[in-house]
Amino acid sequence: MSEKKKTISEQADQIRQELDDLIGDGVMDVESDPKDLPIQARPTDLAPQVNYTELKSSATKKAQKTITSLMKFYLDADIIEKDEYIAAKKQMDEMTMSSLIYQLQAGEKALTTLLETIDSGELAPRMFEVLATLQKSMLDIIKSQTMYLMAAEEGTKRIARDIEIYKQREDTREIEGAGGDTGNKNIQRGTKDLMAAIQAGIHGAAEEEDIEDVEPTEE
Repeated sequence: MSEKKKTISEQADQIRQELDDLIGDGVMDVESDPKDLPIQARPTDLAPQVNYTELKSSATKKAQKTITSLMKFYLDADIIEKDEYIAAKKQMDEMTMSSLIYQLQAGEKALTTLLETIDSGELAPRMFEVLATLQKSMLDIIKSQTMYLMAAEEGTKRIARDIEIYKQREDTREIEGAGGDTGNKNIQRGTKDLMAAIQAGIHGAAEEEDIEDVEPTEE
């Protein structure tokens, strides 16, 4: 029984040693599978480092300029600066547009780097799969950016129409307040007076025509 246990223990030690040899400090033969080769870093002089802080700052400035120009095209500067809702909406639009612009710029940098890596001789199939995925993502970002800009423009147009309607209501209330009455009485009375004036003008013109048609009789 002890010999059997010793034999099992020796077998376990042998298996453990074999596993240590497999995962130990042995050098892997990378020539057997070229697809598993790691991507070599490009020399520093050929691959300048990208300052992503400056890239983000540039995207923020472009977004602010775009949204500000859009709102100034449809709204007065005083309304943009003084109205709290419009100011908050402007800030949210700038943040969203800045994120889209930044992703687009960063994607372009990554796409350029990937193309240069392929041109340098990295022709593994996985490289072309990543290239196709990145190109699709770039197209999706461009589409999202265009759709969001259109949505921001439509929202600004709607705000401009609402402000115009609100101003018309305020002007109507001021006119009613000056007349001393409330409701739509002034508007109705004004409409009736206008129609009466038109009818009087028509009747007056008809009487003048009748007078002109009458020929004087000779005595």
